[in-house]
Amino acid sequence: MKPDRLPWIALFVLGILTGCAEDIEMQANIGQPAPAFELPLLDGGSMTIDGQPGNAKAITFMSSWCPCSNESIPLLKQIHTKYEQQGVDVLMIGIQDPESKFRKFVTGHDLPFPAAYDDGDRIARTYGINSPPTTVFIDKNGTLRRIFYGNIKDMESHVYTWVEEIL
Repeated sequence: MKPDRLPWIALFVLGILTGCAEDIEMQANIGQPAPAFELPLLDGGSMTIDGQPGNAKAITFMSSWCPCSNESIPLLKQIHTKYEQQGVDVLMIGIQDPESKFRKFVTGHDLPFPAAYDDGDRIARTYGINSPPTTVFIDKNGTLRRIFYGNIKDMESHVYTWVEEIL
């Protein structure tokens, strides 16, 4: 391979890894109201985030093909069990996956919390998310408090503190 082609190959690979998508202005800023959206849930109903007071939310953006997404699920189930009665909603949003694969992923994990599919990854891009897993924490006032990029399993000692912060 010619050395002068390496920069172009690197840009091509970077484009694939970060996603080639239409320009959507990132609207998510820590300390500001969470960007509003509504998505249909896989099992019926809908998921609405409107920046208004309500339950706190831990929203995880995942993909079936991502090993870290799979590894994060047991901790998300624990968070759901521990904090559901205190007003924390755990939600999963599928990104970078065909909807059929994401549905199979959700069914295979027997999730106790709702899941939705982000067709075209529009919501993810609004939140500045370009890779799974990424978890967003929104407090009871509808304010975006934290975005964690990566496997939350690796941050288990911090995750419960983060959830307490949004209560």
